[in-house]
Amino acid sequence: MEKTPISVVLCAAGSSTRMGCDKLMLDVGGKTVVERSFEVFDSYEGTKRIVLAVSPGREEEFRKLFENKECRCVPEICTGGKTRSETVWNAISVLKDEAGLIAVHDGARPFVSEELIEKTALAASLADGALPLLPSKDTIHVAKNGEIVSTLDRAALRRAQTPQIFKSDILISAYENAFSQGAEITDECGAVLLAGGRISEVQGEEANVKITTPDDLKYLRKGEFGMRIGHGYDVHRLVADRKFILGGEEIPHELGLLGHSDADVLLHAIADSLLGALALGDIGKHFPDSDPAYKGISSIVLLKHVKALVDRKGYRVVNVDSTVCCQKPKLAPHIENMRRNIALALDVDVDAVSVKATTEEKLGFTGREEGVSATAVCLLSEK
Repeated sequence: MEKTPISVVLCAAGSSTRMGCDKLMLDVGGKTVVERSFEVFDSYEGTKRIVLAVSPGREEEFRKLFENKECRCVPEICTGGKTRSETVWNAISVLKDEAGLIAVHDGARPFVSEELIEKTALAASLADGALPLLPSKDTIHVAKNGEIVSTLDRAALRRAQTPQIFKSDILISAYENAFSQGAEITDECGAVLLAGGRISEVQGEEANVKITTPDDLKYLRKGEFGMRIGHGYDVHRLVADRKFILGGEEIPHELGLLGHSDADVLLHAIADSLLGALALGDIGKHFPDSDPAYKGISSIVLLKHVKALVDRKGYRVVNVDSTVCCQKPKLAPHIENMRRNIALALDVDVDAVSVKATTEEKLGFTGREEGVSATAVCLLSEK
């Protein structure tokens, strides 16, 4: 589907006073904050031009930052002003002959999604402009001289995000009007409202945070850059005189799985995926079969130990997907109980655990009922 066309102003002229360091150059997965912010708009197929407004004296620095990059839209560098309104005005002046929509975005919002850009652009095309908003989570009080004087209606309050997108002629005339009145405006919405414009609200995204203070650095470790993926595989032989335990469930069968522990091949694969995601080795390293402490132990206990390691590393389990290859017995009647057992051990919702079972059409060692194998994939996220 064709994307809504936009020209983009990326604001990168702030002083980073509240951060105490240059927030735009902080590392996010091997690239700077401003590069990440730029790349989202460069990837968005509706983007026609990108003007990067930077602090006076840093023009060449930013040109070098982008000069060797493969871009759909080579950034046009312009000099920002002392205030946001001056910076935006300098940038939109570069685009004054560009018809259509202008999107203004904070260079310090690297996690904006293309979906939010398109949603906002489409809403702006049907009004004078649009911007993403989030409801206020907190009660807001008005205080003067150290005393609370009133309480605002939280139901009507919204937190503004970017991109703020407007029809170009509306935005340019709104700024001209604001400057002629000497009005203090803190964002584009304020300028357009002052001129009597009609602005649509779209639902913002919690992930679309602006990096402003040191407390916001935690967000640089979250999102897609604070996630780890792990893969696990295990196999156990089927023998007589052993219990058949899978996913923490004892399942009636004439054969059981051979191993030092209870040989729960499914839980071992899941445990290996969790350890692999954090590069911590495998279950053989943590629970060696030479240690009598683990002889006959429930693999649920082992999985809980692995979950504790995940916790200590500062991660949480997002989800687990697993597949068991087993000719007999039939596993379908037991899968829901397995999912619940695994979810309890990992302290996640059952919806975060997938267990699938398949035969291999009597092919291979599993098809000949010589053994059972399992694979697992997990996703971890920083807490």
